[in-house]
Amino acid sequence: MDLYDELPNSELLYLPEFTLILEASAQNNVTVMEFLMLNPNDLSRVLKRSINEVVKFKQILIRELEQQNEEKDKPVLLTELSKPVSFTTGDVEIDNLLGGGIYTHGITEIFGESSTGKSQFLMLLSLSVQLPLSLGGLNGKSVYITTEGDLPTERLKEIITSRPEFSNNNVSQSNIFTVGCNDLMTQEHIIKVQLPVLLEQNKDINLLIIDSISHHMRVELQSSSFKESHANRHYINELAEHLLFLAKKYSVAIVVANQVSDKILLTSTDSFSHEISDYDYQMGWIVGWKDSSIVYRQKLSESNVNNKNNLEDSAILSDDDDYMLVEREINKAMEINGIRVKQEFINNDKKSSKASNNNKEGLQNVEEGISKSFNAPKNNKIVKRKVDTHTPNLGLSWANHVSTRILLKKSYKASLLVTRGEAHLYKGNDPSAFWQVKRIMKIVFSTYTTNKELAYTISEKGIEYM
Repeated sequence: MDLYDELPNSELLYLPEFTLILEASAQNNVTVMEFLMLNPNDLSRVLKRSINEVVKFKQILIRELEQQNEEKDKPVLLTELSKPVSFTTGDVEIDNLLGGGIYTHGITEIFGESSTGKSQFLMLLSLSVQLPLSLGGLNGKSVYITTEGDLPTERLKEIITSRPEFSNNNVSQSNIFTVGCNDLMTQEHIIKVQLPVLLEQNKDINLLIIDSISHHMRVELQSSSFKESHANRHYINELAEHLLFLAKKYSVAIVVANQVSDKILLTSTDSFSHEISDYDYQMGWIVGWKDSSIVYRQKLSESNVNNKNNLEDSAILSDDDDYMLVEREINKAMEINGIRVKQEFINNDKKSSKASNNNKEGLQNVEEGISKSFNAPKNNKIVKRKVDTHTPNLGLSWANHVSTRILLKKSYKASLLVTRGEAHLYKGNDPSAFWQVKRIMKIVFSTYTTNKELAYTISEKGIEYM
């Protein structure tokens, strides 16, 4: 029986007289809902227990459910609730982006693809919350739940030692409660059973971190049928509501990392138009896509197969200026270096006593070597920026409970070697020399600020504005 899920504090779980009926319910897969809906005679026959025992159990179950619902529906005056407060991220510009920092009494989600710095940001927050009030902290402790390995203690040590405001104010790893969970069942037990006890016993905990919230769910929650998808949405809703309950009851900030999946472009030849009320129409704004990607997808769904090629060449998607700049500079470098190397080859060949019959073959080898070295395309076609496809996991059911959604993006832009026009001076054969990493932090939506973004970098200090 799923009594523990529906009524975790039920006295029925601990009364010896109901041990056998609970075991019989588990063996026959009788749920709490079925126990309430079936009449006592049917339950007695299925469970092979006396009708008096069934009636008594059912009466207590109904009474406890009514008490639980009354407690949940009890109105709470706003004056009885402590107001949300914020703490610093350790960077003034990032604090301004977030409208003051990370806020308590709600869920902040940080999502992005791999290697964008989600865990780096979370580790920084687990330390910055310990700062005194005068420096923007809460003088509190944190709980760090990991789902993909152990907490990197050496990295935390590096961040502490590289920031004087941390090392001079007793910021320490000893103020971080950490636990790992390697499956969904363990994660659920930690969040629903162990965590409330820990928060009750340690009133100075102000931050709960889960890294990441969707790691086990996307693997273990199957959705091959409508029934399973519906059950998954219910599970996610229940989890989010429980986290919000803890956030408000104990005045903690809940910050979670979330992984991403891809929303592929339509390939159907049938055109159709989304209604404004459709989730697919609204999704782009909820997940942080560029406006051009949103419009492109909407136009693509309305186009037939004959118009899709024209749509790709339209002005909806902006030109990828960095890519085309790199292409032009590499082609220019190939031309400059090609002429120089060809001349050196010819001059050396003229000095040789051998016949010059091998000139043609030698020059071809030189050209191929230069081309491979720079790894450059040989056409000057206009290249458009890619259409956004990444969406955070857990869908709308989860997003409805999030107060602030932060997107971390990593892309590439032309390096200084290219922008200065010095590509021809490069003597190596590594194409990455022509690119440099570009990281963007974007507020997708928030209760406390507007949609903004800034450039950031990952350093020994953690996450920093750049």
